[in-house]
Amino acid sequence: MTTRDTMYSEDISDSRKHVVSVLQDGVTKLPPELDEAGNVEYKTKLDNASSHRAIHLATQLQWRLAEGDGHALYIVGVHDNGDVIGISNEEFEHTIATLENMAQQLDNARIVSIKKRVLNDSERVVAEVRLAQKTPLPQTELRVAVLGDYGAGKSTVLGCLTHGEADDGRGKARLNLMRHQHELESGHTSSITLSTVGFDGDGRVQNYTNNRSAEHIFQRSQYVVTFIDTCGHAKHLKTTARALTGYSPHAFCVVIPADAAEVSTTTREYIQIAAALGMPLMVAVSKMDIADKAGFAALMHDLLGTLDAVLPERSKCIVVNVDEHQSLANDMMRLSVVPIFTTSAVRTLGFGDLTAVLGKSLAKRVACSTDGVEPFEFQVEHLYSIDAVGTVATGWVHSGAVAAGGAADTQQLVIGPDSSGNFVEADVSSIHTLRTPTESAKAGMSASLAIQPRSPITIQKGMVVLGADQLEAGGRRISSEFTATVTVLNSDLAKMQAVVVHIRSTYHLATIVDIDRSTELQPPGCAQATAGLRLRLRLSGNVRELIYPGMPVVARDGRSLTFAGRVTAAM
Repeated sequence: MTTRDTMYSEDISDSRKHVVSVLQDGVTKLPPELDEAGNVEYKTKLDNASSHRAIHLATQLQWRLAEGDGHALYIVGVHDNGDVIGISNEEFEHTIATLENMAQQLDNARIVSIKKRVLNDSERVVAEVRLAQKTPLPQTELRVAVLGDYGAGKSTVLGCLTHGEADDGRGKARLNLMRHQHELESGHTSSITLSTVGFDGDGRVQNYTNNRSAEHIFQRSQYVVTFIDTCGHAKHLKTTARALTGYSPHAFCVVIPADAAEVSTTTREYIQIAAALGMPLMVAVSKMDIADKAGFAALMHDLLGTLDAVLPERSKCIVVNVDEHQSLANDMMRLSVVPIFTTSAVRTLGFGDLTAVLGKSLAKRVACSTDGVEPFEFQVEHLYSIDAVGTVATGWVHSGAVAAGGAADTQQLVIGPDSSGNFVEADVSSIHTLRTPTESAKAGMSASLAIQPRSPITIQKGMVVLGADQLEAGGRRISSEFTATVTVLNSDLAKMQAVVVHIRSTYHLATIVDIDRSTELQPPGCAQATAGLRLRLRLSGNVRELIYPGMPVVARDGRSLTFAGRVTAAM
């Protein structure tokens, strides 16, 4: 993966650290420009840039800003080899106008200072122009796990949402999200893919229709919806289960094809998981362009019956050109209603209401800590190794805040656990949030942390970075045994049965030690055999994990999901 893909870039500020400056009298030569690194760019002059050239220049500026942690230095009147030649005053004015246009294109940059020098015995000038990113907008993020059966059209729906393009009926829209060659060839997702739609301060949608890159979307957005595209095929069930426990979704969106004869078993399981985890749920009915009236009526009857059986306490609402998006979003996030959207990627129908409801769901659900009072907790989702930087972990900040160089409240950080349950002290040297270099990361946001352990440890997915004094706080315990209240999805459970349990972004073989079928555990409307069991589980192989009440767990057995629920206590 490249630096931009990992939402991280090396901390470089005025990387050239000039021994000589072009502003000094008598200077006729600078060191050659560094093309591959740093935040310093040499330009002889900039004028009469074509539209294609203007886009290239803006992208180049964005890269230099990222290299300099939000700061860039343009040296004007100098060749790439460092020769100081100067330009006329008219050319200088055109150059400054072009730089201003580049900053405007990024919509998140500005010229901070312009310092120029007139060359000796000449009217030609050279200059240093400093640019910086504007103060970033206060941002919140909502994560939505997109679930559905094999061939339901999840990636196609997301392709239309994030790129604003109609599908051609043969999967064109989904190509923008697929990461691997075999996915492109088969048309089916086999990995977790993250995609984004943003909303600016006025509620305008920011996607690839009006932005060139994900970085541009993040820079212009005050609210961000991150979609977690999951796999539909049973052979990739491990990957989907990891998305549910390891990617911290705030809501579920279940996709059902309008041409289906009935709600599939897999779709019913996802609805049951939403109930078991207490997650907000929306349903997107895809492929409305190929649905027939009688078949669609039967499908909706089955869908509403399934929702009534699994979620009897929530109202159901079929959304068609409604105006009250805010109240509908609030009710969905309060677990009062399940909105159902009918969509067609070919005709681009239904996406306006779906996007509007998502855009109104953010502030009510995600709370960001701004004062650093809460203890810091960060869950590792992915890992990358970058030369001269080391290990970079991407993930989700669950609580508190951290600043580059340490925690925002000066608490000592630790990372772990390893398979033996050990934690080691660690430092955070630099931070990116939403692919933008920042001084700190706060609760409710995706982040990338450059982590430097103080003692040897193999950093892995599913580990946690948190304050050293929080290991035993809030019911946390490093343990191999815990209890959980779960909903059974497929078959009856038995004592000493072995299952694979997903915890955060890791999974372990576990044994069901005890089963409590007390009637007081039953949620309303659920049968005794299928919901409300309290299980006691023991991780196999002397594995120890950081476990605490409320964390989600999902279990599978072979190619089927077994149960889902939340931890009640670590033993």
